Amino acid sequence: MRQPSLFEVVKAPRPHHAPTSGEPLEVYDFFAGAGGFSTGAAQAGCRVVYACDNNADALATHKRNHPEAEHACLTLPSAEAVAKLPTDGRRFHVHCSPPCVKLSRINTPNVVAGNAGSRGMAQAADMVEWCLEMMLASKCTSWSLEQVGDHSVQAIVERVRKRYPTRLAYAVIKLEELGVPQTRVRLIAATPTLLAALLRKASKANVRTPRDVIPKPRGTHVRSGRSIIQVRKRLNRKKGETLWINARAGWEDWCTSIDKPAPTVRAKHTHAWVTLKDGKAVGHCRMSARELAALQTFPPDYKLPERKQEACLQVGNAVPPLLAQRLLEA
Repeated sequence: MRQPSLFEVVKAPRPHHAPTSGEPLEVYDFFAGAGGFSTGAAQAGCRVVYACDNNADALATHKRNHPEAEHACLTLPSAEAVAKLPTDGRRFHVHCSPPCVKLSRINTPNVVAGNAGSRGMAQAADMVEWCLEMMLASKCTSWSLEQVGDHSVQAIVERVRKRYPTRLAYAVIKLEELGVPQTRVRLIAATPTLLAALLRKASKANVRTPRDVIPKPRGTHVRSGRSIIQVRKRLNRKKGETLWINARAGWEDWCTSIDKPAPTVRAKHTHAWVTLKDGKAVGHCRMSARELAALQTFPPDYKLPERKQEACLQVGNAVPPLLAQRLLEA
């Protein structure tokens, strides 16, 4: 019995393109956001031809920086997006960075089975699995997926890997070992050859710090935007209560020297510069969106939104371009 194709399953029309030769690898960026992966792909010599996301503001930023690509504001899964993938034998790469907030370690301790948070986690897990199945069913030359490295995500990817043992590989990677100047840890799934090449590039010799990428640091330390510190675990925890009893964090808490990789850049609760003297904060100020973009390895001339809050949100949600460059430069 013939196995139906992905395009038949989603009832999407097959696109017809004339094959070309000698062209750069084409990139189709799903969940493209403000363009982190696309930017790194372009730096690696690829041509970004398609980007989709359901956030119109982030997609507008992507379009300002990658005007040559086709842009679609839509919610995935989408037959319309799948129909854009070539079927004529050309070389192309598909990348997916599905939303990771619900799957992050920061959120999972406070999720109670059956509540809205658990339903959101189930939807996020389904999205990861859909992305993998969609890319494996396509005719792409190579593919990649970026996600948080939590055990729940690893379990999802491992379940798919068992169905495609020779076509899928994954690893949890410290991005600082690829040159991203922050303690960002991500699960990368990809074709085995592509992932093996990426892992060979990872080295402690690549580690950089805020001092290396920001010309004029405005403090001795970078403070994570976390607003609380954990005091002790809650005894006799009741439904709806947090696992930990927390206290408000001070400016001296969650600080990392500018001579070490910065804390992970996030979409909300942005970093701050702090000057510590004898363990006490004697000065502090919030990081600018441009400084956060430098920690995310965006080029200095990348066009960001004018509103700082929106710029910080888009930068924090982005894939560090350097990750995409290292992945695709081979």
